[in-house]
Amino acid sequence: MLLYIHGFRTTKISQNASLIKKYYKDRVIVSNHSTVPTQAIKDLEEIIESQNITGIIASSLGGFYATYLSQKHNLKSVLINPSVIPYETTTKYLGENIKDNGEKFIWKDEHLSMLETLKIDKVDLKLDNFFLFLQRGDKVLDYRYADDFYLGAKLIIEDEGDHKFEGLDRYLEEISDFLDLLQIAPL
Repeated sequence: MLLYIHGFRTTKISQNASLIKKYYKDRVIVSNHSTVPTQAIKDLEEIIESQNITGIIASSLGGFYATYLSQKHNLKSVLINPSVIPYETTTKYLGENIKDNGEKFIWKDEHLSMLETLKIDKVDLKLDNFFLFLQRGDKVLDYRYADDFYLGAKLIIEDEGDHKFEGLDRYLEEISDFLDLLQIAPL
């Protein structure tokens, strides 16, 4: 079973979540985790343990969470324009925010501190657990941080594009191969 982890101000109805759900059907659980980082990790770990999760696909802040979870649980993770330093990049969102489903939430300084406690200083690339998708046209996060942090991981990097990773559907079969989905069930 796969887990899809959405980004900061998105939900299970985001564009990438919808694409992943449509493609992987009943072999993926799309997270509906808390906006509070420590609770988000608890929510995601509960899914990992109760649903026998074998791989993760994640976007943006979800990629930061996936990195932490991948290292802790030795799970393969596909990261789409992942956030590497969200405790810095989300400071501009302090205060009230609105998710893509219209739900409001408050982002606080204490949430930034929580994110710092989840920071991985260096990923263990010997496990071959990471496959990155970066687009240089991402106006939300600077792709170079992820390119440097995951140096040596499997990588697709494209010019132009956007934060959602325009054209992700072109790579779904390659993602399936990386996550060894044939061991779960044939597509």
